[in-house]
Amino acid sequence: MADFHFIRPLWLLALLPAALLWLQVWRQNHSLGPLAKAVDPALLKHLLIDARSRQRIRPIHLLGTAWLFATLALAGPSWKQMPMPFADEQAGLLVILRVSPTMQASDVPPTRLQRARHKLSDLLDARRGTATGLIAYDGSAHLVVPLSRDERILNSMAESLRPDIMPRQGDALAEALALAHNTFKRANMAGSILVITDHISQSDHLQSSLPVQFWSMQSLDGTVPPSIQQAAKTLRAPLTALSIDRSDVDTIARRAQSNFANVSHTAHTDHWQDAGYALLPILALVFVLHFRKGWRA
Repeated sequence: MADFHFIRPLWLLALLPAALLWLQVWRQNHSLGPLAKAVDPALLKHLLIDARSRQRIRPIHLLGTAWLFATLALAGPSWKQMPMPFADEQAGLLVILRVSPTMQASDVPPTRLQRARHKLSDLLDARRGTATGLIAYDGSAHLVVPLSRDERILNSMAESLRPDIMPRQGDALAEALALAHNTFKRANMAGSILVITDHISQSDHLQSSLPVQFWSMQSLDGTVPPSIQQAAKTLRAPLTALSIDRSDVDTIARRAQSNFANVSHTAHTDHWQDAGYALLPILALVFVLHFRKGWRA
C-alpha cells in the first residue's frame, strides 16, 4: 500500500462541510434548548426518554456515513497501476522515409527508393496488426499516413511517393522528427521512430526524446555511410545496413518492440486503477437503510 493515493484528491474537501453539517445536526438532536430553562431539573429527568433506550443508529449517522463513502469514491482511491485499456501490446512505429532524387539511384536495384518500399512492406508484414505511420521528407516533411494498423493503406501510399511530388529538395530530417513527436502526442501512444534514408546532410541539430533507429539504403555490402553514422551518434541511435535477406527487417522489428518496452516502462502507458467503484455497494446499502419506515435525515 506504499503507492496508495487519491486520483482526485480535491474531492476530499467535501468532507469539511459534511463534518460541520453533521456536528450542527448532532448538537440540535442532543440539545434540550429552552426546555432545560423552563422545566425544573428534578422533574426534567423523569420526562426525558432514557438515552440508553434511544436508537443506536440514527438517520444522521447514516447521512454522515453516506457522505463519507461518496466523497472517498469521488476522490478515487488507488494503489496499483493497470495497462491502458486500448494500448497496443506492441510498439507504435513512425517510419520517416526520405523521398529525394538520390533515392532514385540504381546502385541498389531496382532503385534505393523501390528497395526501401519492398523492405517497408516486409517490416509491416512482420509487425502485422500493430500501429505504424509514415512520414515522407526531402526539403520538407509531411505526414503521409497517421498511425494505423492497416498495412495495405501504408503500402499503397508508400508506392505513390516520388521525388517529383515533394515540394522542395533538401534535408528536413529535423522537421520530420518533430512531426513524428507531434503525431505520437496527438495519438496518445508510446513508440519509436525509424528513419529510412541514404544520406543525411545535417546531423548537428537533430534531437529526439523518443527512441530512433536508422536504416541505411545506400549499399548492399553491409556498410553505412558516414553521414548516417554521425546522425546515429548524435541521437545515440542504432543503425542497420541494408541486407539481401530478411535479417535487417527482423533486426528493425525487434528493436522497435524493445524500444516500446523501455518507453512504456517510464511513459504514460499505464494508469492508476480507480478503486472508488468498490465503495459503491457500501454506499448503496447505506441509502437502502434510509428507506426504513419513519426514517428521514
